Amino acid sequence: MTRLFLSPEKLFGEKIMIDGEQARYLSLVLRVKPGEQLVIFDGSGHKYFCKVLLVHKKEVVVEKIKKEPYSAESPVHISLAQGLPKSDKMDFIVQKATELGVNKIIPLITERSQVKHTEKIERWRKIALSASQQCGREQIPEIDGPVEFGEFIRNTPLTPLDRGECNPPLEKGNCRIIFSEEQRERNLKKILTGFKDTKNITLLIGPEGGFTREEVSSAVEKGFIEASLGRRILRTETAPLTAISIIQYELGDMG
Repeated sequence: MTRLFLSPEKLFGEKIMIDGEQARYLSLVLRVKPGEQLVIFDGSGHKYFCKVLLVHKKEVVVEKIKKEPYSAESPVHISLAQGLPKSDKMDFIVQKATELGVNKIIPLITERSQVKHTEKIERWRKIALSASQQCGREQIPEIDGPVEFGEFIRNTPLTPLDRGECNPPLEKGNCRIIFSEEQRERNLKKILTGFKDTKNITLLIGPEGGFTREEVSSAVEKGFIEASLGRRILRTETAPLTAISIIQYELGDMG
């Protein structure tokens, strides 16, 4: 069944008007017909079963049939800070990370990034929207504009634990992880055993070639735990999907 997002303010009344790109997508790409059913998510924990009444490339009119509470979101909020890769690899990362339940994506410009500038943010947001609709999520991941690695680290606040102001149990609701090829002993699964109550995880993934030693050190100073994804070296587009899958299995909703 066709699924799409609409903001709650567009969902008042029994008939719903869908316009703009979504109308063109429904009419010209999916070729929906009057009488067909579709599901609309409002991003606020509800879904609406609807029947198509009118189809035009500029406007699609549907009628609400039933409203239900709905959630397909993980209990763990995952932010992915991803070193910008070459070519269209980021398209793939955004799409699959969305399907796996990531909540926020921050494109990073690192020392080893071969891509230092991009104008693909809107493209990635559309990919995230499409992927969310396809997999039945009611939330669309937030995608920030690209940021320099140093700026990202500077803007990462120290936690009370980092400042030595509290005991570790008080900080288990938060976890920050940076992956490094040089780290072999401390793998992600071992780290997560100490964060069973974690509700927020931030992942730092490097571009092709990974992070420099200086970048890893600066992240560790801000409370990131240096971690490994195993003895095999994973591609930059494979690493985040592997990490997110492990987190969702261990702490989220894939177990």
